[in-house]
Amino acid sequence: MFKKSICLLLAVSVGFLASGCCSIIHGNRELVTITSEPTGAKVKMDGYKGTTPYTVSLDRSKDYVAEVSKEGYETEQRQITHSFSPLAIFGNILWLLVGVIVDFATGSGYNLNPKYVDVTLDKAK
Repeated sequence: MFKKSICLLLAVSVGFLASGCCSIIHGNRELVTITSEPTGAKVKMDGYKGTTPYTVSLDRSKDYVAEVSKEGYETEQRQITHSFSPLAIFGNILWLLVGVIVDFATGSGYNLNPKYVDVTLDKAK
């Protein structure tokens, strides 16, 4: 019984040490919300499609270009970029290099900016 408890404790400890802080706290995906004036505009972005207001879960390790369009209005594009998350280093002080490697390999070490995209469409000419 004692041997099984030690093995279980060791397995849990290794799993914990192999995880990065960002991976544990916020994962490798982030919700981004796109709204428009007028509402009901179509959103296209790297295989994602929706209608405003539109909330989508995106991979933190990539950049995106959101195309927002509506009939009778000019099409607009907005950049959503990934950037370094300070949590990836400061949160990994306990885990040192292992946590940093895990966070950036999984994409958890990044944040997407902006998280809220508001687009005002101009009438077509």
